[in-house]
Amino acid sequence: MSTNTKYVRIEYTIRPDVDLDEVKREITDFIAAIGAHHAEHRYTSFQLEEDPRRFIHIGELVADAMPPLQAQPFFRSFADFLRARCIRGPEATRLGRVAGAPGTAAMFTPVTDKEHVR
Repeated sequence: MSTNTKYVRIEYTIRPDVDLDEVKREITDFIAAIGAHHAEHRYTSFQLEEDPRRFIHIGELVADAMPPLQAQPFFRSFADFLRARCIRGPEATRLGRVAGAPGTAAMFTPVTDKEHVR
């Protein structure tokens, strides 16, 4: 990973009337597009087990590639998709890395297999 890395957490809650399978498909497509945008980007989405309408995304992104990433049509489309379906968020928070065990970057490897997105 580049030494110029930015970390971000995105959190949101989906409205009760929204199909969660549709949301998960969109998340999967979004993560695949992030990976295609820059090979060093790492991005993972989590669905809270105790509240399946809440999602948290963690991104480990190459800082220099972030402005072009946010300008991509797929990025804007996904942001619009979420805003139209959320009752809370999406809220983005910049994170500062404190420490990590060797190999923790693998934890953020994008998952694109729909069966593995929860």
